[in-house]
Amino acid sequence: MEKDTKSLFQITEAARACGISRSTLLRMEEKGLLKPAYTAPDSGRRYYDNHNVARILQIEKLKAMGLGTEEIIEYFASGGDTSALLAVLEERLREISRGVEELRLRAGQGSGISVQMITLPAVTCCRQLCDGYTAADKYTAMYNFYGQCVRRGYVLSDEPIFTISQRQDFLNEQISHTPHSYWVCVPMRPEKAPKEAVVLPACRALSVLYYGSYAGVDEAFLTLGCEVKARGLTPAGDPRVLGIVAPYTGREIETQRYCSRLVLPVEE
Repeated sequence: MEKDTKSLFQITEAARACGISRSTLLRMEEKGLLKPAYTAPDSGRRYYDNHNVARILQIEKLKAMGLGTEEIIEYFASGGDTSALLAVLEERLREISRGVEELRLRAGQGSGISVQMITLPAVTCCRQLCDGYTAADKYTAMYNFYGQCVRRGYVLSDEPIFTISQRQDFLNEQISHTPHSYWVCVPMRPEKAPKEAVVLPACRALSVLYYGSYAGVDEAFLTLGCEVKARGLTPAGDPRVLGIVAPYTGREIETQRYCSRLVLPVEE
């Protein structure tokens, strides 16, 4: 027996009310996001009710927030429990906030140095121990190891690559030109990191941000050492140099726009 469809909407009506195309609505059904209120057994014609229309609008809103099909399906299947969605969106908000901060850093002008206390987020990375001193040595080592990680099939993160230097001369407010060991670190996507990857936990750190060529790195290290002493801080690890805007991020980028962050983990 055919259902009375007078109170229902045809697919074109439902799609128009939601501001989407007929094909988009059909894809929702194919993905398991939506089920018509009634499908005619003989013709296969689909009909929708008010609940369907409201659900379609909710789906579109959740999609606009950046949520995926499986996350949306789970939301409805859980009876509307938003805890999982909030966790996903809060993490994306943190990522967006870091992205906004990075773009602000990229927009910095001149070659000034700024100092602040920050919280370094946890990072998963693969690393290689090298020796040298000059900025050219370190950049070559970073560039080569970056390429090795790509060839190995690793899934890389969009976080800046960085070095961790095993040096303490700057803490005595002096710069030694003696070669030292340092780790070259390439961040990985945590959920797809290889077994040899290491996780550097989140920590409090003193940051020295500077713009311009790598010729300014010694001055930044001296500033870091002076600030550690002036603030009465106790180092809790080796210093890192993060290449926020560096030659590897684009051949077209002008040298004066390079942006590096020198950070030293410190005790709470």
